[in-house]
Amino acid sequence: MATIHYKNPRVLIILLISGILFFVMTCISIAASYYNTIQAVRLSVANQSMKAATSVAGNLDVATYQAFLAHPVKENAAYERIKKQLEDMRDQLGVLHLYTLRVDDDNQGAKVMIGAFPPDSKVESTIGDPCHVYPEQIVSIMNGQTYYSAIIHDPLFGVYMSAGAPLHDSNGKVIGIIGVDTDMEQVDGIGSEVVRRSIPIFIFQGIFVIVLVLVILGLQCWYRRELRKAIGETEETYQDELRSVISSMRSIRHDFVNHMQVLYGLIECGYFDKARDYVQSLMKETKLLDLTVRIGNPALMVLFHTKWEQAKSRKIVMQFAECPDTFEQIPSIDLIKILSNLIDNAIDAAAVSSGEKRISIACRKEKKKYVFEVENTGQEILPEQREQLFVNGYSTKESTGDAQRGTGLYIVNDVVHKHKGTIEIESNQGVTRFTVHLPVK
Repeated sequence: MATIHYKNPRVLIILLISGILFFVMTCISIAASYYNTIQAVRLSVANQSMKAATSVAGNLDVATYQAFLAHPVKENAAYERIKKQLEDMRDQLGVLHLYTLRVDDDNQGAKVMIGAFPPDSKVESTIGDPCHVYPEQIVSIMNGQTYYSAIIHDPLFGVYMSAGAPLHDSNGKVIGIIGVDTDMEQVDGIGSEVVRRSIPIFIFQGIFVIVLVLVILGLQCWYRRELRKAIGETEETYQDELRSVISSMRSIRHDFVNHMQVLYGLIECGYFDKARDYVQSLMKETKLLDLTVRIGNPALMVLFHTKWEQAKSRKIVMQFAECPDTFEQIPSIDLIKILSNLIDNAIDAAAVSSGEKRISIACRKEKKKYVFEVENTGQEILPEQREQLFVNGYSTKESTGDAQRGTGLYIVNDVVHKHKGTIEIESNQGVTRFTVHLPVK
């Protein structure tokens, strides 16, 4: 049986976490929408119901109702007149039930006195039927305020919300409560409606999450590709320089054997003065080479040693100022690109110089910037040429065979621009100096 192995389990983890977050956020969103919608509908219905109860209390024939309260039976003519008023107002307001309540003497409950119900209702209230009204709601009524209840699910009366308003006599005394029940059956269906309307949002959020994951994965792939590219360039540069160093070490070993043979021969023949002079010349060369060992940045140390060997092979004197700083705020690959191209140009220019063949290199830190200087003898660069130096493909040197010219300074300018630095060129009296300034954060 074949087993599938995923090359990058982090992708699966990202997809899994994204799916879980999407599901949780969607559930929270739907629940919040459902709760907010229900609350908004409930408050809206409650306000309308309390206004309806207040309107009925203001329009009811209070004198007739007081006559009924004096003899609370259905045979009382006042009963029929109040009931007819309640039924007419119930139809006008479109409420489920409309009725009057009488508060118990202990203010702990109330009883239904006269009620108006839908024509098709199988429920008919009886005078004195208890009605569940909370004591705090009765307190509100006695203080001249309205109240409303939560949504009530009753197997007999259905799903409704109750609201009440105080009924005053001509002297302003509270003589009862006008109760209004509003049908809330449709509110129960709001939940499914909210869920149905949330489906487009659910789909949109799903597409958004998928696009976000794809963008993240795309950025990750792009970053890895750029990283591999940068590492590849760095590794290629270092390998070239390392091969040059190894070749140089082999050359030094070979020269060391030759030097030892010459010294041995001079000493054996008794030419001690010539042996001393020969050793002194070797010490000068060793001192010059030792400068590269005192470079703070390892990449630059390798580069300078390699370029020193190249300059030496072309009979060019290359001088280094000490560079104790590590230049850690600039990537080594960028340092190599800048200085290797500047030094290569300097070697080419000094090699064809008719007079002194010399190159001077200095790297230092000045306050909030790094300064790199490469100076060489040779043909001067004319002012009109300086404007074209950093154009890709432009070169002041003649093309030789298939060798590509004019890319070195273009690369240098590109790296310097990336670090928001500057390049200065001075060329006069047979000496040319390139100075690069890179800001330090």
